[in-house]
Amino acid sequence: MPRLLTGAFWGGVYDALFLTRPRLTLLLAAALVASCGYFLKDFRMDASSDQLVLEHDEDVVYFRHVIERFGSGDFVVVTYTPPEDLFEDASLERLKRLREALKVLPRVSSVVTILDAPLLKNPAGTLKELKDNIKTLESPSANKKLAIIEFRDSPIYQGNLVSADLKSCAIQVNFQTDSALDELTTRRYALREKRRLKTIAPAELEQLASVEREHRHMTDEHRSWRHEDIAAIRRVITGFSGEARIYLGGVPMIVDDIISYIKKDVGVFGVGMVLYLVCLLALIFKDARYAALPLATSVLSVVMMMGILGFWHWDITIVSSNFISLQLVFTIEIGVHLVMRYRELLRDQPERPNLELVKELVHSSFEPIFYAILTTIAGFASLVFCDVVPIVSFGWMMSLGLCITLGLAYVLIPPILLLMPRSKLPPVEAENEFGHRPAMFLARISERHPIAVYAVSAVLAALTIAGCMRLEVENSFISYFKKSTDISQGMRFIDLELGGTTPVDIILNFDKPEPAKPAAARPPADDEFSGFEEFDDRSQDPGKYWFTAKKLETIEKVHDYLDGLEATGKVMSLGTAWKVAKGLNGGKAMDDFGTALLFNSMPGRTKEVLIDPYVSVADGQARVTTRIRDSMDHLRRDALLKQIKKDLVEKVGLKPEEFRVSGLMVLYNNLLQSLYVSQIKTIGFSTLSLFPMFLLFFRSVPLSLLVIVPNFIASMVVLGVMGLAGIPLDVMTITIVAIVVGIAVDNTMHYLHRFEEEFHKDRDYRATMLRCHGSIGHAMLYATLTNATGFCILALSNFIPTILFGTLTAFALAVALLMSLTLLPLLVIHFKPYGPEGAAAGARKGGHG
Repeated sequence: MPRLLTGAFWGGVYDALFLTRPRLTLLLAAALVASCGYFLKDFRMDASSDQLVLEHDEDVVYFRHVIERFGSGDFVVVTYTPPEDLFEDASLERLKRLREALKVLPRVSSVVTILDAPLLKNPAGTLKELKDNIKTLESPSANKKLAIIEFRDSPIYQGNLVSADLKSCAIQVNFQTDSALDELTTRRYALREKRRLKTIAPAELEQLASVEREHRHMTDEHRSWRHEDIAAIRRVITGFSGEARIYLGGVPMIVDDIISYIKKDVGVFGVGMVLYLVCLLALIFKDARYAALPLATSVLSVVMMMGILGFWHWDITIVSSNFISLQLVFTIEIGVHLVMRYRELLRDQPERPNLELVKELVHSSFEPIFYAILTTIAGFASLVFCDVVPIVSFGWMMSLGLCITLGLAYVLIPPILLLMPRSKLPPVEAENEFGHRPAMFLARISERHPIAVYAVSAVLAALTIAGCMRLEVENSFISYFKKSTDISQGMRFIDLELGGTTPVDIILNFDKPEPAKPAAARPPADDEFSGFEEFDDRSQDPGKYWFTAKKLETIEKVHDYLDGLEATGKVMSLGTAWKVAKGLNGGKAMDDFGTALLFNSMPGRTKEVLIDPYVSVADGQARVTTRIRDSMDHLRRDALLKQIKKDLVEKVGLKPEEFRVSGLMVLYNNLLQSLYVSQIKTIGFSTLSLFPMFLLFFRSVPLSLLVIVPNFIASMVVLGVMGLAGIPLDVMTITIVAIVVGIAVDNTMHYLHRFEEEFHKDRDYRATMLRCHGSIGHAMLYATLTNATGFCILALSNFIPTILFGTLTAFALAVALLMSLTLLPLLVIHFKPYGPEGAAAGARKGGHG
């Protein structure tokens, strides 16, 4: 019975469809690629925080509720370090000019500096005196010496608005709120959640589709504006760079820079890889026409894939940004194998008509290439079992891309070879000169030193296991960028000098407001709180009485606990204002009436800064927020979060239901911790899915089990290296195993397919190995050389995950080639899966069992 998809019937169908009218085939293919190319205009990238979370993570849902309740404006931070003392007149005048230059930018709503900060001890007075007499550094009557002392000691400003050494300050540039986009995003999340819970109505499904389209359009517009804003701020900063040391930080800048890095990598490295491959293929084939075939096919496959992604509005992310490089690599590999096989047939049978050569090329090559692509798809499909949204998307994206690669290679290359005039090929010795020596060197190593090969493989396996046991998932956004880049320097400066980087929130659950009860008698006219009119009608707003001394004392305990941790930077909460108020009250605590009066009578701007971000009276919740110092070498995020949860119960005295830990760090930690389980799932699925494919292809249980060994070592070695080198697992490196599994299996299947063909000529395992290394071994060597060196180009990026992805993948591909050309043939020779040696060439084929 003929093997699947390689029988006479399917071969005849292919010949009739594509080879009888090659010009029409190429014309239709060109039309299809052009149609896809039209939608390149809709191809886009997404580096938002939505792409770095777990799918169906309850902490994500809760985090969105926190943002809705407490608000979280869009802003960036500019750090300012003058050459002179921060509070000298020249420094403050320069800071004022910088502030005014930032203020006039479009879409900037406000700029907050030390010049605008309210001074509560200038001089110190009673709350009643401060109510209508709060000064700033720009106030004519402000005392600068007292202001400096306040900035140095105030829990509001120290380590937040100014550095501990008073040499630097932060400038917060707030952007205008896009309320329409915020409302649309809220509707989108609500409808998506209904769809996830399967409670969505048909009409709401149509509404969701409309909301998705509108949200995409508004998000694109918003990102375009924000990119312009970041660029404008950088231009302003550049104008002052000669006068002071200035950095830029903040989430909008990080997102914008990541997108810029990705675009640069996609463009520059895509073009760079193409140019490199042109030179390498020309060197291999010594004929521009044969070199152009794999290259043109790979470029067109990428154009087609990008067009399809644009048509479906399927955005690429940090994880999938390298799909262009991968698709180029996989298509080049197929193209090299096809061209090498055609040239081999042409050299061996120069008298045969070209049509017959092309038909034999297709019929003899399709089966191994089809199964190689199928196993590669299985490797990428394993990523869909991951819980991280962009990794799942990347798995589906590459599976589709590989289908396009396979189809386009067989639609384009054979018809072009059929139409292309035959040329005189260089002698086989000349063509083999480039790759003959390395391939045959590996053959001699396997033949003469089998024990050494087994020993090296065993050591490699042992080191891989040891490395995997040391593998970690700790990572930070700061480590994503080279230390020489502005973004890295700015983030590190803010992290060390101005209160940390990644936010963590403790949400405290108190009672919700209840109807007002009869209040105590009004204080006498000379009381500290007389003169405040906020409580004249106590039945109008029961929430006015929500603020009590007991609640504030609880908040202060949590605040002080977080402030005492080594890993935390600046801590902000209602406890901050509470500490300041107690200081203004002579260090004495207030009763419930005084506490409520204090928090309800603060002036507008002061209330916006000190109260509103940290309380939701309607929900009965208070928020204590801090930022983690991500640059700490020994920081262990998961252990820190567990410690915080444990200590809030055991040390602070809260009940588990009275608080919840939230924030970006919680979401990012959930993602990192899931990578262990996700990597195990992908490896397990890859292994389980590959075996039946091997069984279908080889029709032999022993041989199918045999080929698992070198492929498993090759795919796992990258994790071992990461563990031994202390490189943490992240959302990009987790995909390397799937990639290497696919390429390593490709090598295995091509080699063993040729081995079986050659073995039946003389049934001599060692002679067959030498012939295979001298033929298919060259193609494998060329393909790996182009792939690995192509991935090495990614090392030129400024984005660390891209660098690690490129270099580790290149290393793993080199190991996969070595395993395929050393350990694999040795295992075949030792276990003899094709039957005993010495039988006649026409004996029973294969001896499979």
